[in-house]
Amino acid sequence: MLALRPRRRPDSEPDLAPLMDVIFILLIFFIIASAFAVRGLDIDLPSAHSSQALSGRVVEVRLEKDGSFLCDGVPVERDFLRYKLQDIVRGFRKRPGQLVLKANPEAPVEALIFVVDEVRMLGGEKLMVATARPEEQ
Repeated sequence: MLALRPRRRPDSEPDLAPLMDVIFILLIFFIIASAFAVRGLDIDLPSAHSSQALSGRVVEVRLEKDGSFLCDGVPVERDFLRYKLQDIVRGFRKRPGQLVLKANPEAPVEALIFVVDEVRMLGGEKLMVATARPEEQ
């Protein structure tokens, strides 16, 4: 009688090719899934009804409708805003104060995120966002 099935040798190792295929498929899945992860920025905005007046030293950064910036009423170009904010944050170490962002409601959101990002990168702990009560608008 002829035996058509190949015999396994007792010293042969298991085939790892299917396991490697599964690992590569999972790796590709997680790489693609991570590309769709949403990255965000946590900003705690107070309700306009709960806003309160600030006291002490306040430095105001104003974001205009066209995306331009004013620091304490002085126009600052976007490229130089980081240096101006750096001076402000350093000044707060000597004489504490609060950095307040007043943004025009029609200002580009990208510029708002830019300011928040710059303050955080410079080590500013708090950036207050100015609000107005509904009757003041």
